[in-house]
Amino acid sequence: MQGEGHPAVEGIPGEDDLYKHFLLQGVILPKILTFDEASKCLSNLGKDESGVRYAYLMISATDMKLTDITKITCFKHVLFVDVSGNYLELEALQVLCEMPFLILLKAERNKLTSAALNPCPYLQVLVLNKNQIVETNDITQPYLETLDLSNNSIYEVRLVSKNLKELKLLELTGNQLTELAGDFPVSTEKLYLGMNRINKIIASDLSKLVNLKILHLRGNKLHKLDGFTAALRNLTYLNVRNNNIRHMRQFRKLACLPKLETIVILDNPVMNMRQEHVGEEEEEEEVDAEEEKKDFVRISLLVMLPNLKRINKELVTPEERDEAFFLGDDKYHEIMEEPSSEEDSLLITATDMTTEYSTETETEGQDQP
Repeated sequence: MQGEGHPAVEGIPGEDDLYKHFLLQGVILPKILTFDEASKCLSNLGKDESGVRYAYLMISATDMKLTDITKITCFKHVLFVDVSGNYLELEALQVLCEMPFLILLKAERNKLTSAALNPCPYLQVLVLNKNQIVETNDITQPYLETLDLSNNSIYEVRLVSKNLKELKLLELTGNQLTELAGDFPVSTEKLYLGMNRINKIIASDLSKLVNLKILHLRGNKLHKLDGFTAALRNLTYLNVRNNNIRHMRQFRKLACLPKLETIVILDNPVMNMRQEHVGEEEEEEEVDAEEEKKDFVRISLLVMLPNLKRINKELVTPEERDEAFFLGDDKYHEIMEEPSSEEDSLLITATDMTTEYSTETETEGQDQP
C-alpha cells in the first residue's frame, strides 16, 4: 500500500514536498503506521494457525516512509510481513519478533545496518537486501531456511552454524566480498555470491560446506579455481560466469567434485582461447569460428570432467561425450601443457586493476543501481 501525501494548498507545501525537503537535508521525519493504515494493508484470507478459524495472513506496508510499525503486532495471526521501501532501522524492526507465528519477513530498501534481529520462534525466510548492512554477526534464528542479504555492504561472512541450524539458502550477491572465506552455516545447500570482488577461494572455509549443492560465483574476479576439495561431496552446480579464467587447465581442479553435473563458464577469457587458431584459416565464416571455439571448450571440459551433464546451460550430447572419450589422453596433455603462469598472473592482476580504475572513473558521480 502506498502512503498518501497531502497536496499543497495555497502555497503551503504538501506532505511529500516536506519529506523531500528534509531528506535533502539528511533528516528523516518520524512516520508511525496507524492501526487503520495497517488494517488496509492486510490480505490473503486463510486458515490461521489453529487450522479452524480464518484470518488475514499477510500484511504489506511498503513504500510508506514508515519509521514505526508497532501496530502490525496487533494482528497476531499474520504469517507474512512485507515492510520494504521504508525508513526502518533495526530497533523499529525488532517489534515484529514479538509476532508469535511469523514465517516470512521482507524488509528490503530500509535503513538497516545489521541483521541481528531477536530470535523469532517460526521465522523461515528473512529478506533484507538493499539495506546498509556491513556485518553478519549475531544472527540467531533457529528455524530460518532462507537468508537474503544481497546488495548490502558486507566485507566478510561471520555466521555461526549453531545459531542457524536450518539454513539452506544464503544470498550474498552484490556485496563487497574479496574472498570466498569466513564462517558459513554447515547446513547451507545453496550459496549465491555473484557480483562481489572475490579473487580467491579459501579451501579450509569452503570445505566445511559438506551439504552445498549449488554455488554461484558469477561476476567476480577469479582467475584460478584453487580451493575446491573432495569435501564438497554434494556440489552439483557451479556458476563461474564472467570471471577472469584464462586457461582450460584450471577446470582440472574441479575433478575432485564427485557429483558436479552442471557448470557455467560463459564470458571468461577462456571462451576465446581458440580464436587465434581459427583466425588463421582462410575464408572462415564468423559463425563457424564461434562454433569451433564453443566445441573446443565443451570437449576440453568433458575430457577433464567426464561426469558433466550440462555445460553453459546446454545438455551434453552423446556425440560430445564420445569425442571426449576418443581424444582422451592426447587432449588432456594438450590442455595441461598450455603456456603460462606467474607472468600471466601478473598480467591478469594489472589488467584487473586498470579495468577497475577505468570503470570507477567512468561511473564517478553517477547514481548507483
